Amino acid sequence: MNNRSVRIFLAEDNEADVNLVREALREHHVSHELTVAQDGVSASKYINGVAAGSSACPDLFLLDLNLPQMDGHELFALIRSSPTCAATPVVILTSSDAPSDRERAKAMGASVYFRKPLDLLEFLELGNIVRRIVEERR
Repeated sequence: MNNRSVRIFLAEDNEADVNLVREALREHHVSHELTVAQDGVSASKYINGVAAGSSACPDLFLLDLNLPQMDGHELFALIRSSPTCAATPVVILTSSDAPSDRERAKAMGASVYFRKPLDLLEFLELGNIVRRIVEERR
């Protein structure tokens, strides 16, 4: 990877999972700037702000599906309808293993559907997934 930090937007309401994401990125040496929204409304304001040009689109979105106030599928649709972020990779980061959630994420063009594992080492693999996506895009 080159030296520029990867701009990552994370929509996640569980602080422990936010910390695990940070650890996974550190573990896999992903130089990053992480922006976190803890609910769907905050996340949608950020996405709409990017679309309005108030900030640059991140290099990657990590979306939990089960967020308060607005779910991850709605946020995903908002990203895909954004003129500046429509092609940005989206990783679904969720505890849901429901086939309907997987199918919907795939149909919307998710890069990866990452079901949050109970095992720490498995969770840390998320850093490798992010690294791979970023390297493929560069």
